[in-house]
Amino acid sequence: MPIHGFERRLCSFYKPFKGLKSPYMKICISKDQYVNRLFSSFERNIALGDTYNAILEKGILDKEDISRLGLFPLKEKEYLNNPYFLNVHLKECEMGDWKLFYSSYAPYEPFVYDELSIAKSDYSEKTRFGYFEEKFPFLAVEEKGKTWMSVTPHEINTMKEAVKESHGHVISFGLGLGYYAYMALLNPSVEDVTIIERSPSAISLFKTNILPFFPKEKKLTIIEEDAFHFLSKMKDGAYDYSFVDLWHLPEDGLPLYLRFKAQEKKFKKTSFSYWVETSLLSLLRRALIILLQEEFSGSDDDDYDFAASESDILINKLHFLLRKRVLSSDDDLENLLSDDSLRSIAEELRY
Repeated sequence: MPIHGFERRLCSFYKPFKGLKSPYMKICISKDQYVNRLFSSFERNIALGDTYNAILEKGILDKEDISRLGLFPLKEKEYLNNPYFLNVHLKECEMGDWKLFYSSYAPYEPFVYDELSIAKSDYSEKTRFGYFEEKFPFLAVEEKGKTWMSVTPHEINTMKEAVKESHGHVISFGLGLGYYAYMALLNPSVEDVTIIERSPSAISLFKTNILPFFPKEKKLTIIEEDAFHFLSKMKDGAYDYSFVDLWHLPEDGLPLYLRFKAQEKKFKKTSFSYWVETSLLSLLRRALIILLQEEFSGSDDDDYDFAASESDILINKLHFLLRKRVLSSDDDLENLLSDDSLRSIAEELRY
C-alpha cells in the first residue's frame, strides 16, 4: 500500500511572516511560530512520504534497516487467530475480471499495518510500518490486476473500530472479500447486514466461494446497485449504522468520501463510518494547508479558476468555500485544521 501524497502546486515554499493579512480568507495571524511550525511539518510529511515509498520499494529489509527505521514487529498468531482467518478457507479461482488468490508477506518485508498516527500539535504524520519474522499468507481479491481488498493486518486494524461500533441494522457500501460484513455479523449488537455492490462478477465470486463460510445465525443481504444511486433513495432510519469502503487507496477514495459526506447530513438516524478516514482527512488537510500557503503568498480568485489535476479541483473548491472565513489567531487556524472541522468542510464541498 503506497504512502499517500499530494502534489505541490503554485506556491511551493512559504516565507516566514508576522501579522500577514490575506484579502481572501481574511487571515490575520499575529504570531508566526505556530504557523511556521505547521508549514514545516507539512514539508516533512511530503518528504517522509517519499522516504516511506522507498522503504516499500526496497522489499525485504535486514535487521539493521528495521532497527534504524523503527519498524514494529507483529505477532503472526494475533492475526491468524482472527475469526475470518480461522473460518474462511478458499481455493484460488477466477470469475470474469475478478480473481481470488493467496498472497503473502515474506519474513522482514515492511508493510503498513495500521492507520496514520497524527500529532495534534502540528499535524505531523507517522506511517505505521511493521513486519513479520515468518512468512504470512493472506487472501486477496483483484479486478483486472488491481487488488481491491486483502485481509492483511492493515485491513484488520483499520476496520476494528467500525466493527466494534456496528449495531442494529447495518449497511456496508462495498463488498470486497466481505471481511467487514463477516466481523460485523459476529458483533452481538448487530441484527443484520446489507451490502451494496455494483459488480455482478464480484457478487457471484463472493456468493460462490466466500458466503458458504459466513455465520448463518443472522441475515446477510447483498444488493447489486451503484452506491450513490442507492444512497440517493435510502430512507433515514432504514439502517442504524453505515460503513463505507469503496476505495483502494486514500487518493482514489477522497473524491468518493467527499461525495458521501455531502449526502450524510441528510441522515439523522444513521451513523456513518468510513474506511481509513484518518488518511482521507489528512489528504484534505494537506490540500487546505497548500491553500493557506498560497493565500499567505498573495493568491487571488483568478488563481483558482483553472484546474489541471484532481488536487487543483479540490483546492479551488476549498478557496471559494472558505473565502469569507476569518482566521484571527493560532487557535482559529488550529481549529480549522481539526478533524471535526474537516468533516464539516467535507459536508459543504460540492465535489
